[in-house]
Amino acid sequence: MQAAFTTAYGGPDKIEYSENFSLAQLKSNDHVLIQVANSALNPIDGLRNRGYLRLLQPDSHPHIFAYDVAGFVAEVGTAVTAFKKGDRVYARIGESEQGTTAGFVSVRDAHVAIAPKNKPLLETAGIPLVGLTVLQSFEAGNLKRGQRIFISKGAGGVGTFAIQLAKHVYGAYVITTASEKKIPLLKELGADEVIDYHKTNFWDVVKDVDFAYDVSDQPWAHAMITKKGGVVVALRGVPTAQSAKNILSTEPGLILSYVLAAGNFLTSRFAWWYGTRYDAVFCAASGKDLAQIAKYIEEGKIKPIVDSVYDLRNAKDAVEKLESGRATGKVIISVDDTLDKGFKLP
Repeated sequence: MQAAFTTAYGGPDKIEYSENFSLAQLKSNDHVLIQVANSALNPIDGLRNRGYLRLLQPDSHPHIFAYDVAGFVAEVGTAVTAFKKGDRVYARIGESEQGTTAGFVSVRDAHVAIAPKNKPLLETAGIPLVGLTVLQSFEAGNLKRGQRIFISKGAGGVGTFAIQLAKHVYGAYVITTASEKKIPLLKELGADEVIDYHKTNFWDVVKDVDFAYDVSDQPWAHAMITKKGGVVVALRGVPTAQSAKNILSTEPGLILSYVLAAGNFLTSRFAWWYGTRYDAVFCAASGKDLAQIAKYIEEGKIKPIVDSVYDLRNAKDAVEKLESGRATGKVIISVDDTLDKGFKLP
């Protein structure tokens, strides 16, 4: 099968393409084999490819990367009852599953959901990881209707989804940041206030939010703007050992557990100093949550935002675009654009 993969830990220069990669097979009787129409990239892909996560999740090479997939069920395991061959699906794969920059991928059925019926798979592919991350973050922080939420980096993949979910599903008052040229888009998505970060530091003008969503790895600044009793939820914070175990489905080891515990303690102390609660949330694969997100998309509450589309042969260029930090919305990889040619709005 065709695949894009890394040959060693490193940057985009370690990515190669082949049409003769070993064909993916069902890994277990509770898996579905998905024929991939589209994959999508997330910042974690670049970090993992470079080896920054090897203590948590070591990879062997060659390594097919990426977590997001949209496509069609090609085969189901004997224990699978929720899906059948031909179903149009999307998923965020588990940590131990082969990546999605390939013609086929085997995914546990509990991680899969029927794709939104009103969007092409090219757009749907960009939803799973960011959608799950944001939904689970808002649930962890107990975001409520009418609360004031600050979301940093509003124009990115996480930010564009978070603005829509916070506004149109949770009914929150949304404040975010972006460059001047991206402000109209974020207003259209539902942001109430957008701060031009080239001109103003958000911590100088934002005060007393109920919920600060730290997408930019600035925990102190987010704690400063959160009112006492509020919550800071970090996208790139330090997980607890238990959180790492839940995501990886394996024990992180004694030494790493101590390191994670110390890092999480130090990070949470600054939030305590400001009278806020701190939580680092890491996306867990969940077909149940994806089914709920699909409903929001079909109801028109959320629309996928696509920055650019690259052919699988050009996956190296796609990762370079991702790591440039200039994408507005998601970077999509087209694996087989013929699969969804028959898509029509219901």
